Amino acid sequence: MPKKTYIHLEDSEAAVLQVASRIYAAYLASMDLTERTNHTGLMRQAIESAIEMAEMADEMMISDLERR
Repeated sequence: MPKKTYIHLEDSEAAVLQVASRIYAAYLASMDLTERTNHTGLMRQAIESAIEMAEMADEMMISDLERR
């Protein structure tokens, strides 16, 4: 039986993961994949891009809670 892993993501982490998974899926759809494709590297790149997007959005916007 495979070992189960418990993961708890905060809301902001889950949101970044959702964006990163979309970016990763776009990479997979647009690339010529081989057995040598570095999937871990692609995932890391997708996560880094999603974090960069989140940071940029945070800099460019003021949320309702921040306005109070």
